Amino acid sequence: MFLTDCNHMNSKISRNLKFVFIGTGFVALIVFGFFSNEARKEIKYLCGNFDKGDSLSNVTRQLNTINLSQYRVANLGAGKQITHSSWLHLNLLSCEIEFNPQNVVVSASYGQT
Repeated sequence: MFLTDCNHMNSKISRNLKFVFIGTGFVALIVFGFFSNEARKEIKYLCGNFDKGDSLSNVTRQLNTINLSQYRVANLGAGKQITHSSWLHLNLLSCEIEFNPQNVVVSASYGQT
């Protein structure tokens, strides 16, 4: 009888642990989805703020307010380029901002890389 009770208890505990793990995974997926969407909005809306003629200092001032993404500045032969993206999207969504040699925005485009 004792052995049967132990097997029944182990089965219950195993089932409960399975539900805990599945529930935790589901909650983690929802949290990841929320932050991923917020990072997407951060990139998209900031990219919409940059117009032709904006200065590099204005762009970097705005980009320094980001929380869920990052940016990098590359020196090109004919100016600079800023790439704003997020690891939450594996850097597949990005905002590319190109500058002329006078550090003025030439173009800003949002999309998949």
